[in-house]
Order: sequence, then structure tokens, then C-alpha cells
Amino acid sequence: MDTEKKENSDKFLSLLLPNQKCILGYILTYVPNFADADDILQNTLSILWKKFDQYRPETDFVAWSLTTARFEIMNYFRKSKKEGKLHFDETLQMKIDEESPSATHQFNHRMDTLKECIKKLTPGDMQLVKMRYEQEMPFTKIGQRLGISSPAALKKVSGIHGRLIRCIRLKMAMEG
Repeated sequence: MDTEKKENSDKFLSLLLPNQKCILGYILTYVPNFADADDILQNTLSILWKKFDQYRPETDFVAWSLTTARFEIMNYFRKSKKEGKLHFDETLQMKIDEESPSATHQFNHRMDTLKECIKKLTPGDMQLVKMRYEQEMPFTKIGQRLGISSPAALKKVSGIHGRLIRCIRLKMAMEG
């Protein structure tokens, strides 16, 4: 890979990685089926990469990405409607468009709050979270590493989830 391509790739990834969940969150506001939303996300990311040379650094990367995602969502609905799988009212799409910026802001706020709550985890809990979500370890392997059964590993991770949810709800309630 030549230097220019590597720099372009690095620049793209530095913009994409912190915003990928936001893009997926936007898609999920339109497409509640995760498998379909994930397909749309993959198509969107492929297009963003192919057209990255058209992106202007002085513009908002997220806005550019969400515009691309929106076109992919519309393609999904057109195709689904043709196949008789989906009956989507354009009035509903307009309503979603109106509320989308607010939903995106709320999603970002929840993610920031989650990050704050994660910082409060004990080192042992943090290790479990990293094994499960960064390393994508199944509960059987987590259990083996910790010397416990897989149901016990699941119970520990579920307990962490519960604490994180309570922390997020408390912080958001305190903010009004």
C-alpha cells in the first residue's frame, strides 16, 4: 500500500470509528431489524470508503455519512416494497426525518453517559466487559478463563449490565 493510500485509509478510519455507532443508531431509527440495519450499515460504509476522495475535511463527516445512509435506507425500502415485504408510509418517513436529529443527539448523549458509567466499574468488572465485548469471547470461554461455569459468567456480565443501566438512568434523571 503506497503512502497516500495508507494516509487516506488512516484518515477515513479516524473519522469513521468514533462515529460508526452513531451511523448504526441512525439506521436503526428507520430499520428496527438489526440484521437488515447491519446490511445497510455495511453498504453505507462501503460507499463512504469508495467516495471518500469526494469528502471535504471542512465539512461534517457525520452529516455526510448520515446522508449516504439515508439513501441506502431509501433503497432498502424501495427494494422491500417491490418484493412485497414492506409497506412503508412516506408520512412516517417524514416524521422520522423530523425526529432523527433529536434521536441522534439522544443516542450520542446516552453513549457519553455509558462511557462515564463504565469508568466507575471495578477492574474485575472491566476485565469481564473487555473479554465479552472487545475480545468477543463467548461465555463458555470467559467461564474457563475465570474458573467458573458459563452460566455463572453470564450472570456476572448480566449483573454488570444491570449496574450500568441503573447508572445511566440515574445520571439522565439527574440531568432532567
